[in-house]
Amino acid sequence: MNRIDRLGLGLLIALLPAGVAAQQGPPLRQVRGIVVDAESGSALAGVRVAIRPGSHRTESGGDGRFTIAAAPGDTLVVRAGGYRAGFHVVTPGDTVLRIGLTGAPTMLADLVVTASRRAQRAGESAIAVTRIAAAEIEGAAAASLDQVIATVPGLAILPNAPTGANLAIRGIDGARVLVLIDGEPTVGAMLENRDLSRISTVAADHIEVVKGPMSSLYGSDALGGVVNIITRDPDGPLALDGRVHVGSMGRRDAQLTAQAGGPVSFRITGAWREQARVASSSWSDEALSRVWDMRATGRIAATPTLAIRTDVNVLRERQRWRVSSDGFNGFNDNTGAAGWAELRWQRGQSTARSRLYLERYEHLFRQARAPRPLAIDTTPSQSEWMAKASLGWSGLLGGQTWDAGLDLSHRAIESPGKVAGIVSDDMAEGYLQMGITKGDLLITPAARLSWNSRWGEAVTPNLAAAWTASDRLRIRGGVGRGYRGPSFKELLWDFPNPTAGYILSGNPDLRPERSWQVSGGVTWAVGGGVSLDAEAYHNNLRDLIELADFGFDAPSGLIRYSARNVSRAITQGVELGLRWTRRTTDLTIGYNFLDTEDRSTGEPLTRRARHSGRVRGAWNTPNNRMGLAATVAITGTAPFRQLDGARAEQGTFVSGDVQGRVDLTERLGIVLGVDNVLDQRPTNWVGIYGRRMYAGLRAGWTP
Repeated sequence: MNRIDRLGLGLLIALLPAGVAAQQGPPLRQVRGIVVDAESGSALAGVRVAIRPGSHRTESGGDGRFTIAAAPGDTLVVRAGGYRAGFHVVTPGDTVLRIGLTGAPTMLADLVVTASRRAQRAGESAIAVTRIAAAEIEGAAAASLDQVIATVPGLAILPNAPTGANLAIRGIDGARVLVLIDGEPTVGAMLENRDLSRISTVAADHIEVVKGPMSSLYGSDALGGVVNIITRDPDGPLALDGRVHVGSMGRRDAQLTAQAGGPVSFRITGAWREQARVASSSWSDEALSRVWDMRATGRIAATPTLAIRTDVNVLRERQRWRVSSDGFNGFNDNTGAAGWAELRWQRGQSTARSRLYLERYEHLFRQARAPRPLAIDTTPSQSEWMAKASLGWSGLLGGQTWDAGLDLSHRAIESPGKVAGIVSDDMAEGYLQMGITKGDLLITPAARLSWNSRWGEAVTPNLAAAWTASDRLRIRGGVGRGYRGPSFKELLWDFPNPTAGYILSGNPDLRPERSWQVSGGVTWAVGGGVSLDAEAYHNNLRDLIELADFGFDAPSGLIRYSARNVSRAITQGVELGLRWTRRTTDLTIGYNFLDTEDRSTGEPLTRRARHSGRVRGAWNTPNNRMGLAATVAITGTAPFRQLDGARAEQGTFVSGDVQGRVDLTERLGIVLGVDNVLDQRPTNWVGIYGRRMYAGLRAGWTP
């Protein structure tokens, strides 16, 4: 190699790093910004920020701020569910960016928590969540949960004998539907004393419903779906708010709320309600349902990253109804208290939380030929209690969102005369959910592993996906498994009923009930404030627990019944919805087709209507000082079996509700309403039906 060749080679070697650097592009630097709602200016947390071209990505924190490595000429792509995508080309002069996002026509910007156990926009979830807003709750003027959700497509209120209201989601009912308040179970479930008419709407901000198994996040009982009452956050200056209603069937109710916002905030709501009727019972002059309840929350923003919250719910209930033709009344006295304390730590895109939950509930049934139980009646009460500790973490790893948690609980019941002594179990459960984003595709795999000291293990996976085809079209689908662990009573029943001629015994070998749901749906924003929604679903339920006849018991001569995993069922159908929204008008139309089959008998499930629908309209003046709401719900015929085993049919029910509202001042308003305007009394429906009128007054005060 001559001298010139050696010189050229040296030059090439010397210039090679510079050439590689030139191919790599300009050096990266840290770009900071904040993402806000373009209309309100409020910060948006959990927004995905990515660099194009390249693979760098991050997520905005709780204050909407983000930091990402980028070079001049790179494009920031900013995406959040319910909003149009935002774009910004990085320039050398950029310091702190302010990126405003405008809402997408698909109307998915509502905050929900049930799909991931943390607050997120509905558009960031691949699972469809039905959200019943505060305006609809107030428009129903309903004192209890069953009256609010009775007309929601895909949901049905069923009788819970001898008193109480049961809930079915897409044909799956009772203990297979989990009802929560701020993510924690309502009292009475362990004793199988569920009653939606007991659960009030006091302090409710909105109600979220997931129609389908959510056991991957919430464990047992979320086999058919989840209903989650989300209470209001305290805000504003110190204020008092009072409401009263009077109406037909002896309706009287009142509630008083005190609240104040700020770094140390609180909200306390106490309520009382009474009416001369009991859910699922026939009319009698002695009928009475009276409930006192209180919901309270306290919040402390201890540091910019640490928040403390504690909540308390207290309940006391008296039900009275006629149990026999010779003048005997039945009495249910229920008392419950539940509370939890939570520490929440947030830094950047990560949030860690720990929660301790405690609950106790007592149920007492008595009979007497009087308006009140006899003082000498010493009938023992049934009781349940639970302690649960939860740890959770949410954050961004590898450019994807993760939710993980661990729940540890100890539960116990005492049911004298039915279960021997105090019985308890221990549970340990861990869950993991991942949010994978690939462009306009969102995939959320999830799984939960549950262990129970009495019935063993359960694994419940879930996989959902949503594709945002455009700002106006979103397609979703999923498959998930749910389960319900056998109850204490199903496992451990041990009592005779000689009058009725049977013995009831438990079965410690019961397995958890299980379900699979496959579903697919689409949301299409047509334009002009009109959006369409459709979803098809198929549920396959196995190992359902039912009482089975084991023949005569030799010593006593009574028939022995015991619980067994003997039944299977299928529920499937289609839900259709249309919504038209303007500044002062909101119109929704929904329809549900439901097909059910008890695989053991080949017959439809009892009292599940094949067709149901609802039309709801709400109108408000531009200043929101006056409003009118009307709802028409139609529930078609449904088969059922009478006590003697004969087949019968539940008739069609057309109900119409109307309410008018006038705010005389900002702090004073009145409301007038009529439920069941047409005074419909459907055949073979269990309960008291007829026209009901009411009037209400709202008054507020700020010092």
